[in-house]
Amino acid sequence: MNQPSSTSHTRRSLENWYFAVAVLLLIAAAFFRLWHLSTAPPGMSAAELINAQISDQIRQGDISVIYNQTEPAREGLYYAILATSTSATGRGLILWRLPSVWLSMLSLAVTATLTRRLFGMRVSLMALGLMSIAFWPVWMGRTVMHVTLMPLMTTLAIYMLLCGYQSRQDMAAGFWFTLGGIMLGLAQYAHVSAWTLLAISLLFIAYRLLVNRQEMRHRWFDISYVALLVLLLTIPLLIYMSQHPGTREPVPVAEQSQLIAEIPGRVVTLLTGLVLRGDMFPNNNLPGRPVLGPLMGMLMVIGIGVAGARRRNPAYGLVLIWLVVGLLPAALLPRSPDFEYMVVILPVIFMFPAIGLRSIYWWAREWLSESRHLAFELAVAAVIALVIGSNAAWTYRDYFMRWPELGDVRLNHKADLGLLAHYLDTSQDTSPISICSTPVDRTNDPFALSNQDLLSYFMHRHNLPIRYFDCDQSLVLARGGESQRLIFPLEHYYDHLPGPLLAWMRYAGNEHVPGIRPDVIMRIDVSKEIADVAGSFMTTAPAAWAPETGESRLAPLPVPFGHNVTFLGYTVRDLSIRPGDYVELMTYWRLDGPPPSELTMFAHMLGNPVVVLAQNDNLGVNINQLQVRDIFIQYSLIQTPVGTTPGRYPLSVGLYLPGSGTRLQVFENGQARSDRLFLEHVMIEPR
Repeated sequence: MNQPSSTSHTRRSLENWYFAVAVLLLIAAAFFRLWHLSTAPPGMSAAELINAQISDQIRQGDISVIYNQTEPAREGLYYAILATSTSATGRGLILWRLPSVWLSMLSLAVTATLTRRLFGMRVSLMALGLMSIAFWPVWMGRTVMHVTLMPLMTTLAIYMLLCGYQSRQDMAAGFWFTLGGIMLGLAQYAHVSAWTLLAISLLFIAYRLLVNRQEMRHRWFDISYVALLVLLLTIPLLIYMSQHPGTREPVPVAEQSQLIAEIPGRVVTLLTGLVLRGDMFPNNNLPGRPVLGPLMGMLMVIGIGVAGARRRNPAYGLVLIWLVVGLLPAALLPRSPDFEYMVVILPVIFMFPAIGLRSIYWWAREWLSESRHLAFELAVAAVIALVIGSNAAWTYRDYFMRWPELGDVRLNHKADLGLLAHYLDTSQDTSPISICSTPVDRTNDPFALSNQDLLSYFMHRHNLPIRYFDCDQSLVLARGGESQRLIFPLEHYYDHLPGPLLAWMRYAGNEHVPGIRPDVIMRIDVSKEIADVAGSFMTTAPAAWAPETGESRLAPLPVPFGHNVTFLGYTVRDLSIRPGDYVELMTYWRLDGPPPSELTMFAHMLGNPVVVLAQNDNLGVNINQLQVRDIFIQYSLIQTPVGTTPGRYPLSVGLYLPGSGTRLQVFENGQARSDRLFLEHVMIEPR
C-alpha cells in the first residue's frame, strides 16, 4: 500500500522473481543456523543449561507459566516447546538447538511477509537478506534461550493485527483480530520484554486516533475484543505478578534511583550499539561487533528519517512506534546494550536500512532517463547482493571462526566439555571409557551440574557405555585394567586424584585428539600391574572373618560379596598414627556380574567388634554403570577422634544398599559368612 508508483511490467517482473530470491535467502539463512550446530560454540552457556533443565522439569510433570527458581523468573512457553521437541527427538546439543533453528526460520518467513505487506517486495527482500545472515539473528536462531521465541511472536502478533486492521470485511477482520489477540496474550509467556507488544498496540491506536479519528471509529469493537482476549489469557501471569512483584525484571526499576535521568543516555548507547560497538556480553555477541555496521547504520538513519517524514502513513507510523517502544526494556537496564532485551526490535531494525536504500533508489531513478532504468536496477541489485554477501562473509568469520575461540565464550559455554562430547559422539574407538565426574552440591545452586550431567546434555550417543567416577576419591580400571581411555575433562584434572590413586597415572599417556587439550584423554593399560597388585595382597594385606562368624582365621583373598562384587584387597598408608590424624585406606574391588542399581561402601575404625569410633561411608563410582571384570579403587579417609586412647584398633569394611541400609553378605565357598571383613589393626600413638 506504500509502494511508489511503478509500471505494470515492473510489478509483474518483481512478482516473478520475488519468491525465487526469497527462497535463496532462506536457504542461506538455514545454512547459517545449521552449519556446525554442535560445535559453534561447542557447548551451552549457564543460562542455556538452566533452560534445558527447566524443560526436563516440564517432561517430569512440573508445568508452570513462570519458573521462579532463577532471577529473573523465566516465562514457560519456550520450555514447553523445547520439552515437546526433545521428547520426540531425544537429547543432545544439536537437538536442544534445533527448536530455535525452526523458530528462527519461521520468524524470517513471517517477517518477510509482514515487510512485503507494509513496504513492498524490494524492502522485504533486503530486510530478509540482512536478517538471514547478520550476527545477531544468527545467534538468536542457534541459542537455547527463551528469548529466541520473541522475534516470531512479535512478527506474528503485529502481522495478524495488521491484517485485521486492513481487512475490509467484518468476518475476515474478526478472524485476524482473534488470532492477533491470542498471539498478544501468549507472547506474555515468552519473554519479559513482551509487554512492549501491548504498548506498541496501544500507542498505534492512539497515533491513528490523532491522525484519522474517523478510521478508528469503526474499530472500537475489534479493539475491545482484542483487549478482552489478552486480559483473559494473561490472568495467570497477572496473578503471579501480584504475588511476586519485580521477579520478572532483570534489574527492578525500583532499585534504580537515577533511572529517569539516565534513560536518554542509555537510549543513545543502545542506538550506537546497533551500528558501532555492539553488545559487550560474550554470551550474546562478539564484543565490539555491531548489528549493522556504519554503512547499514547510515541507511538505517535515512530510513528512520523517511519514516518520520511519512509518519501519517500507518505503515511508517507503526515501525517508528515499534522501534521506540521496543528499545525500552534495554533502556531500563543499567548495563546496556544487551541484545537479549532488545529482541522486540530485531525484525524492525532490518527494515529501516531497506527503507532508506529504497528511498535512495527511487530518488536516483527520477533523475535518470527511462532508457537507463534497467541498467540502474541491475546496478542496484548488484550493490544489494554485494552488501548481503559481504555481511555474510563477515558473519561467517566472526561467528564460526573468531567468536567460539574467545576465552570468555569458551569458558561460558563449557567448551572443553562440549568438544569432549563431540569427540565421544564421533569417535570410532571401541576401547572402554571412564570419565571423572565429581558430584556437585545443589544446596545453594539447584541448577549446578556435574561433568556427567553436562555430558548428558551435550552428547547424542546416550547408549555409549561410560563409567563415571569421582576422581577425588576413586578410580575405575575397566576390564581388569586392559587398554582403555581415562578422561579428566579439564586440563590436568587428574591432579585431583589422591596420592595413592595418582600413582596409577604413571602408566598413562596422553591421547592426542585434535581440539582437545593435552592430558584430558589419557590412554592406560595396567592389566599386568593390577594382577600383580592383587596377587600381592594375599601375603601383604591380610583380611580376617568378623568375630560373629565364630572363627578367628584369615579370609582367603579375593573375597566375594553379594550382588557380584568381589573384594580384591587393600592398602593402608600408615599403620601408626596419632589421635586426630587420618587413616588412609585404599580398597580394591571387582565386578563379576550384573551390578546392583546402587551401592555404598563403609569403612570403620572399631573400639571393639561392635563399637565404631570413626567411619567413612562413601563410594566414588556409579556402580550401575560398571561392566563385568571392571575394577574400582576406593580411597577412604577415616579421621580418628582427637581424644582416642593410644592402642591398637581394627579396621573393617563392607558394602550396603543405601536405599534400605541392608548390608551385603560376605561369602566363602558359596556360604554367607558375615556382612563385613576385618582388616589390619591401626596403632594409635600417644601425642
